[in-house]
Amino acid sequence: MHSADTSNAPLEAAHGRRGPATPPRRRSQREWALWTLLCLLALGLAVHTAWTSRERTVQQDLERLQGQAQAVELHITRQLQAINDALAGARLLLPENLGQSHPVPSQFKLMVDAMPGVGGMQLTDRHGRVVAASQAELTGRDVSRSAYFATARDGGSGKTLYVSPPFRSVLGNFTTVLSRALYEPDGSFAGVVSASLDVGYFEVVLRSVLYAPDARASLVHGAGIVIVSSPFEEAPPGTDLDQPGSMFRAHMASGRAHSLLHGRAVGNGEPRMMAMRSVAPPALHLDQPLVVRMGRHSDAVLAPWLAEVRNELLLLVLAMTISGIWLRWHQGRRRLQERTELNAARAERESARRLEFGLRGADLGLWEWNLADDTLTVNAREMEMLGYPPTDEPLRAEFWRALLHPDDQVEADRAIAAHLRSETPSYRLEHRYRHRDGHWLWVLTHAMVMQRNARGKPLRVVGTHLDISERKRSQIELERMNAQLAALSLTDGLTGVANRRQFDQTLALEWARDLRNHQPLALLMLDVDHFKRYNDHLGHPEGDAALRAVAQVLSACLRTPVEKLMRYGGEEFAVLLVDADAQAGARVAQRCLDAIAQARLPHPDSPLSPWISVSIGVASLVPQPGIAPEQLVMAADAALYRAKQQGRARYETATEEDALRRPTGLQPLMP
Repeated sequence: MHSADTSNAPLEAAHGRRGPATPPRRRSQREWALWTLLCLLALGLAVHTAWTSRERTVQQDLERLQGQAQAVELHITRQLQAINDALAGARLLLPENLGQSHPVPSQFKLMVDAMPGVGGMQLTDRHGRVVAASQAELTGRDVSRSAYFATARDGGSGKTLYVSPPFRSVLGNFTTVLSRALYEPDGSFAGVVSASLDVGYFEVVLRSVLYAPDARASLVHGAGIVIVSSPFEEAPPGTDLDQPGSMFRAHMASGRAHSLLHGRAVGNGEPRMMAMRSVAPPALHLDQPLVVRMGRHSDAVLAPWLAEVRNELLLLVLAMTISGIWLRWHQGRRRLQERTELNAARAERESARRLEFGLRGADLGLWEWNLADDTLTVNAREMEMLGYPPTDEPLRAEFWRALLHPDDQVEADRAIAAHLRSETPSYRLEHRYRHRDGHWLWVLTHAMVMQRNARGKPLRVVGTHLDISERKRSQIELERMNAQLAALSLTDGLTGVANRRQFDQTLALEWARDLRNHQPLALLMLDVDHFKRYNDHLGHPEGDAALRAVAQVLSACLRTPVEKLMRYGGEEFAVLLVDADAQAGARVAQRCLDAIAQARLPHPDSPLSPWISVSIGVASLVPQPGIAPEQLVMAADAALYRAKQQGRARYETATEEDALRRPTGLQPLMP
């Protein structure tokens, strides 16, 4: 029970939690602020995505440049190895004394023809005179002042492969010479064997790896001088790339075998992305590395990315514009709808006042549920019904949900939800509300949606409450009395155990269940021995008392619910055993005989003993289609008949024939 000073607390809380409605102008401002924030977030996300895409595009192209440069590096390495092997083998074709005059070995010409990338081979004596060459016009020339001869002569190593800077040869073409120094058996300098690179061949190799119109490739001497490039005009042979701030100098200064760089091209200053790889196999002992350069114009690489960014930016601006137009249209439409709903609400309040006047004489509580702000407006009768003072202020719906009985919550929610979804024209249900003083009040609710918006969303529900507590109490009392009558109709009035009607119902039910489950069903038929003589000697009141005592003894020795005792009629009882065969029935029968014997109920006129005894017939069948449950009763009846014939105070088990024929001499117990 609530005290007088606190009983209004839920009601006051229901009023107090109600906040002021948001003004339409402020709501529109907040929507535009949110729209602006979303646009800024979308723009920021677009910028982040675009920048990530740019970095990925650049990285992918740099990796491709690196791969192409690596392919050229591998090819040049194989060529250098072949040239080095050819120069080493050329010494074996020459006489020991290079100063002697000998004809040019034909193998020089054959080796040049067999090796792509080699323009010519020649042999120079210690004085710098060409003594043998694949090109006859070079024989006899003095090359002692040439860089490739001087470098090999002064290098002091017969294992080093000397790479000369590019120069214009006497034949008028740019070339680079690979040289090895030759030494006499005594270790003195003997001359130089050299091979010139076929620049045209390497230009073809570089052109084969160009995968874009703006791609550029070149082979550069370690000193920074261009040997060959493709296309030719990109960096003509002889161009010096070793300039301050150049990408070539940065690569060489790094000491790394390969580099990925961004910078300006030497000469035209175009922005480039460049992959550089130094060719210097350790086994060749090069005095200067060769450098493979693969590059692309940065603007060309980023051109597809810029086009994609422009398209995405255009789409983003278009989406912002459309969303802004839609928001303005939506706000205008909402203002028009709110004005319409306000006018409709005024008209409905007037109708509600008139309805209130009409309902005062019907003892109905009237309520209106506004779903927009989840509040209810109720009349004075509604509040009086629940024990609260009348109020004109809307109450939070939480207040009413808290009054609802927990057991009725699910059914009420289901009925209301179905009606709000337009699945029913109205809803009507009986449930309980907690009265202000704490007791439960039965209420009949009848309600329906009175207003929906243009999209079919419910806005307002109107309903009534009728106090049906008295009717409900009468109904519950009637149901209780009917249940008692039903129980009495299945109970034997004398002994208190189940009666014949319940026996028939239980037998039919268990027979059907065991028919489905293919399980046996056992029945014990019990009869009090010489009970007629008991009645004749002591009278029927004493006989009734004896039957009650027998029923109590049997009930105490049986295990419910699988062993069910029922009075069949007169002094006869039946025990139905669920899922039991004949052996189980025999054990229960013996237990009953023992219990009756131990009870020592007096029988002053029994020829057997001074105590009451019983005879029992036991039968068990597995229910099958075509066999009626009466067959089980007949079989137990036949076994009981034999127990009587064989001296009473015992049990007999039915045979297979007992279930198929009627017993003779004793009428069946079934009516």
